Parts: sequence; structure tokens; C-alpha cells
Amino acid sequence: MNIKFERDTLLGQLKSNSRVAVSKLRTIARNWVRENKEIDSKTFIELLDLLYSGPSREEKVLASMIVGLFPTHLVTLKEARLDLWLGQLAGWEEVDSVCDEIDIWFRADQKRREHLLRVWNRHSQIEKRRASLVVLCSSVSKDSSVYLADLSFECIDILKGETHAMITKAISWLLRSLIKYHKNEVEKYLKQNAATLPKIAVREVARKLETGKK
Repeated sequence: MNIKFERDTLLGQLKSNSRVAVSKLRTIARNWVRENKEIDSKTFIELLDLLYSGPSREEKVLASMIVGLFPTHLVTLKEARLDLWLGQLAGWEEVDSVCDEIDIWFRADQKRREHLLRVWNRHSQIEKRRASLVVLCSSVSKDSSVYLADLSFECIDILKGETHAMITKAISWLLRSLIKYHKNEVEKYLKQNAATLPKIAVREVARKLETGKK
């Protein structure tokens, strides 16, 4: 497989100089995966290296969609590779696009991969700090383990003093996700930390606890 040709084939379906809708990107990704479902791990990584290092938002979001459509390759990814890709992303959309797909990667080996989440949690790059929270949102909504809840509260504690919306909204999202299996713990945490948590998180989590909605 010619990796540069495949990258150009994917990008050739995009309109130049215009923002492409997520639904269109997902269709492109699914069609490409359908035609290349036998791709080996080495080629898979080489293609994603090219896409994640590209200049456009569309390349990076496409890369994340392709990642999620190859779960067998995804769960074997090395932490360093995923860290490299995340370091090339900017803004909440690009970050969330990959975090939404790598929950299966994290939960495949939580005890070993929690180290990377802790590194991201304290990283100077805000995208990595956000990722440390967003990856857990999906995990805690699917897994009721106390281990994941404790890790989530730990990551929130580190970042709760930040004021950037990329972090404050992610804290709110994670706390609301925890309510599914850990409602009592969230209520207790909110009461004990209301003065230090972002106001938007306090407001949104309190509403979720009271109404059960969003």
C-alpha cells in the first residue's frame, strides 16, 4: 500500500478551503475502512502518522475516526504513539474526536495506561490536560468500577482550579458522567468542593443530580 497515495485519496474527497461536516468525514472514513479492512498494524500507524501531522482539522478528525474503526489495532497502540498524536492536536474538537475513540484502548489495560493519563493531567499542553478528563468520560459511563471513579476524582482535583473553558467544561462533563454509577460519591464531592470547582461545573452537575437531565 502506498501510504501517501491513500492519504491523498482520503483528502481528495474534501472540498478545499471549506470546513467539512463531521457526518461527511465519518462517511469518508467508513468507506475507506471498508475498502482497506485488511490493513496491517504497521501500515495503519504510518497512515495515521501522516494524517495527524497534517495541517488541517479534517485530516486530524479523519485520523481519529479511522482509529476507532480498527479496534484490533487500536488496543495494541503504544502509549508513546498515542501521546505523539495527541500532541499534534489543537482545540477541543480535535482532542475530543480521538478521546471518543480510545476508550477501548484505555480500558484494555487500565492499570498500565493510567500513567499516561496522569502525565496528560499535569501536562503544559491544555489539549492533553483536557484529554485526561475526556477519555474517562466514556469509561465511567460504561464501567462501574470504584477504581475508575477514584482516578476521575483524582484527575479533577488536579485541574479544578483552572479557568479555561476547555478544562472547566470537561470537568463538568466528567462529573456528570460519574453520576450514572456513583451518584452518592458525586453529591458528596460536589458538596465538599463547591467553593473550588469551576462554577459552570457546580451548576451543571447540581442540575443533573436534581433533574437527571444532561
